[in-house]
Amino acid sequence: EADQTVVTANQRFPIFFEEKRPFFLEGIDIFQTPLQVVHTRAIVDPDVAVKLSGKRGRNTFGFLVASDNAPGNFNQDERTNPVNARFIDKNAFIGVLRLKRDIGKESNIGLIATSYNFIEKHNQLVGIDGRFKLDPKTVASFQIIGTASRRCFFAPEKDEHTPLITESCFVNGSTRNYYRQGNGFAYSTVYDFTDRNFGWVYQGQGRTQDYRADVGFTRRVNTNRHAVFVRFNNDADTKRKIISWRVRSGFDANFDWQGRMQNWGSEPGFSLQLHHKTNIEFGVDFGYDRLFEQEFGPHRTATQAGAFFGAPERSAYQATVGGGIETNPIKQFAAYFSLNRGWNRFDFDFGASERYPRVSPPALVTAALQAAGKCVQDPVSNPNPPAECADPPLDPGPGHALSIESGVSFQPNSELQMSLDYTKSKLRRNDTRLLAFDENIFSFRSTYQFTRFIFLRARADYDTLESNISGQVLFGYTPNPGTAFYVGYNDDISRNGFNPFTGQLEPGFRRNGRTFFVKMSYLIRKSFGG
Repeated sequence: EADQTVVTANQRFPIFFEEKRPFFLEGIDIFQTPLQVVHTRAIVDPDVAVKLSGKRGRNTFGFLVASDNAPGNFNQDERTNPVNARFIDKNAFIGVLRLKRDIGKESNIGLIATSYNFIEKHNQLVGIDGRFKLDPKTVASFQIIGTASRRCFFAPEKDEHTPLITESCFVNGSTRNYYRQGNGFAYSTVYDFTDRNFGWVYQGQGRTQDYRADVGFTRRVNTNRHAVFVRFNNDADTKRKIISWRVRSGFDANFDWQGRMQNWGSEPGFSLQLHHKTNIEFGVDFGYDRLFEQEFGPHRTATQAGAFFGAPERSAYQATVGGGIETNPIKQFAAYFSLNRGWNRFDFDFGASERYPRVSPPALVTAALQAAGKCVQDPVSNPNPPAECADPPLDPGPGHALSIESGVSFQPNSELQMSLDYTKSKLRRNDTRLLAFDENIFSFRSTYQFTRFIFLRARADYDTLESNISGQVLFGYTPNPGTAFYVGYNDDISRNGFNPFTGQLEPGFRRNGRTFFVKMSYLIRKSFGG
């Protein structure tokens, strides 16, 4: 199953995608912990994988090892680069160990360890966690993680001409990655009180600068986040026009390990439950966001320029107003719609494909000079082009944001299901009044279930930012998890897209690739009672 098409414009941190492969999904809850130190999508193309999991008495165990071909799988051009010679066709070796013991009726304590090893990239992780039912209304949990890594680390404070210890740190033209030992620490704690009409939750989580979990998923390092959420609600009564209501509020703050505030926010809101399975929600968000240039690139020193144009920091007070409705008035039909309007949301000045180049003030100056031909060096007419012709540093700036999510689903009978979803995300800068990006995603899904184990699925996605249309038709026979037979067809088409080699607009439709595939798997499973 292909991943869901999501908004990719102006994304500062990695995007999480769910695991979909049956082998890894079975028993995955055993390996799940608050800090996501195990995310099996990190095992991209396993040649061999073995998993053992189960429970005997009060003890739960999980063991996973894999040999992943993906890190050493280079394309033809990359194979000619002598820097890659030692890594070509080599595999990464990955291991995961999970142990957990029940304490009492609803409490447990556990241990987790992971290992990732590929030539010069090594990451070892170990941690303990626990969940404790203090009383019928209160649950407390924690996790503490330590990591040891020998790998390339990004070092924004280093001069770009500092000699590299290993050429493998030369990634995407950057010489600011340095091979060294790095030890990290992470923690998570939650205290949850849930009553019938009142509840509150405290959450705390943090990761140091050198924390790495190469078998897991990490959005951000050198950060701490602490949050408190409170909610009030009444008892539901179907005899009333408004069956129930809920009022909520929350406050969260992020700060780095140097004690600097990164962002904070407050999110009051309310929701109503109506008849015909209809829910209405409204909320506001007040907050503050602060950016440091060393999180985006080099940190300025006496001998080198920084990642930002002008000041080394950016900050803005922000506000968002939004609401939504979802309804399921009849069994065959359901729909949802939500809209959020934001003020002073940052454009990180990354640009959003050829369709939306950078629109910060220094980027516009460079583009104007290039368009006027003043950046073409000529020994007679233009021997010294203006310094502004060089690609300028990033100049993040606030703007007005709009996001919309909507969709309808239709199920005329138990065999057939269809859905159509629409997502919009756009941002217009305050200073230049230009669109930083405007991305629209249309997604259609349809499934026909012939029997409990046999189905036919079709899907199509259109992303206006990427000018891309992708489609898939899949026939499947899945008698049980891990045992399956699939026949499928994928198609990838551009509509009014840009040529990746020339950067020129190509009107009309252009096929990027098509794939026919057959996949068969058979799971040999042994269960242990206890």
